[in-house]
Amino acid sequence: MNSKERVSRAFHFDKPDKVPISCISLQSDFFAAIQFEPRSWQPTKYPPHVTGGDTTLANPVIRWVAYSWKKQYRKMAGYPKRWWEIPHKSIDEWGVIWQSSGTKSNDKTLGHPIEGPLKNNWDGLDDYKIPDANDETRYRFIKSGIWKLLGKKKYTLGSMGVDGIFHRCCHLRGFSNFLIDLARNPKQVYKLFDKILPFYLIQTERYKEFYPTLDSIIVADDMGTQKSPFVSPRTFNKFVAPAYKQLIDLTHDLGMDFILHSCGEIYDLIQPFIDIGVDVFEFDSPHMTGVENFKHFAEERKAAFWLSSNIQTTYTQGTPEEVEQEVKNYIKDVGNNKGGLAIYEYPQNFSIETPKENIKAQREAVKKWGNYNNNGVVEWLI
Repeated sequence: MNSKERVSRAFHFDKPDKVPISCISLQSDFFAAIQFEPRSWQPTKYPPHVTGGDTTLANPVIRWVAYSWKKQYRKMAGYPKRWWEIPHKSIDEWGVIWQSSGTKSNDKTLGHPIEGPLKNNWDGLDDYKIPDANDETRYRFIKSGIWKLLGKKKYTLGSMGVDGIFHRCCHLRGFSNFLIDLARNPKQVYKLFDKILPFYLIQTERYKEFYPTLDSIIVADDMGTQKSPFVSPRTFNKFVAPAYKQLIDLTHDLGMDFILHSCGEIYDLIQPFIDIGVDVFEFDSPHMTGVENFKHFAEERKAAFWLSSNIQTTYTQGTPEEVEQEVKNYIKDVGNNKGGLAIYEYPQNFSIETPKENIKAQREAVKKWGNYNNNGVVEWLI
């Protein structure tokens, strides 16, 4: 059974041979099809804030291959050659201003959005133009033959980047403003969702056009605090769900799975997301929502889960033995349903300072405990 089939079977409760894992190695069962900002997008007032943030642009190979801010525009904005090393503001292609401490300060984050083009009022909404998702240069990697060859036998993911539909609205309007808008300015909120949704729909269509064997679309949209969702299920169903349902329906119509990454405690939103068609939930910090709360969704085969050893505690601060036990518990509580589970390795281990022995422990735990028999039953649980 190759990786592509293994993951698909796991996510659809169809008796995989073992629990699949994503990891930064050739052993990964997953392969990401990624897009970058068009090279033609060259800001003139601030440096560009691109996928991956300053850490990405600090890498000369990435600058050369993925995106490079041209010298003439850098000089026009008045920034030094190695501008990513110093504290600065940057701008993304949506017009959102980000604040960064610079890579020399050992800031390993993406930076923080501080001002969106609609922050002060809604007056510019009608004239606001979203980026062009049809620009074929966005998809320059996935259009290449080598990219398709690398992902040939893997389960492939079409990544929508770090901002899903809800957070895109928050960035454009300002987080606090947008939460207030949900109660006070519903007409404008609906218009904003309608304004930005086509970007995601077109991206999905283009992903499948340029990478016909693509297996899934993954959207990252953090929806919760450490203790509760940002919005109630009622508010979610009123504003957020209709937009996501269009995106999920299109994904399914194109023969792909829909995967949602979300940080925060979002238990109250899991069923509403399932109701509109989410196939898989990816959690970096499963403890916030509670692994025990995933169990019945997996048992009833309503959704599959792609889980990391908890990055806020066990994965970064625990012992290798604790990491192994946590993965073992995931397999027992979530993956023992003829599938239903994959294990996720946080791709920026350097940014969360994961001990190497814990990375190894998670990989080894999957090999040791994640095997199914021909009936799709975890062997050690028989």
